[in-house]
Amino acid sequence: MMKCKLIYLFFVSVLMFSGCSSLNTKERVWRNMAIAGAAGVLVGQSRSEYKSTYSTMYGGVAAATAAALTVYFDDSDKEVERLRAEIRMLSGSADAFEKSQVTHQSPATFGAKVPEKYRGLINPGEWRVYQVDRWREDGENRMVHEDKIMELVPPSLRPGN
Repeated sequence: MMKCKLIYLFFVSVLMFSGCSSLNTKERVWRNMAIAGAAGVLVGQSRSEYKSTYSTMYGGVAAATAAALTVYFDDSDKEVERLRAEIRMLSGSADAFEKSQVTHQSPATFGAKVPEKYRGLINPGEWRVYQVDRWREDGENRMVHEDKIMELVPPSLRPGN
């Protein structure tokens, strides 16, 4: 009866530990080593003689085998390549934003003249209109085309000048 409970507890533990998909490669190796090591210890405990010796031996061999198999089958190169492709796409989007053309630019004071004695204390600000050509995701099933970006730098005070 005790052996049946241990087997049941082992399978529940395996299901509980193997359900998480947000682990990185190192965490998956450790998880699989722990599960296989526990399985090896349970198999070693089923022996009639030298239980601790067999438990240690089977647990160690099972944990080492699980680590080797996890590293072999868990292809992190695909994940690295996917992340590199995503970085290239995002840097391309950033380059497109940086290379956008300014079509209009004017001081934010809209033509108001700042007196000469206050020009050192005031940053008049400005506004710009950029011409861009890009698509942006707006939700799961929606793409938005952007063709203009307007930027407003508000006027501000520069104390200490």
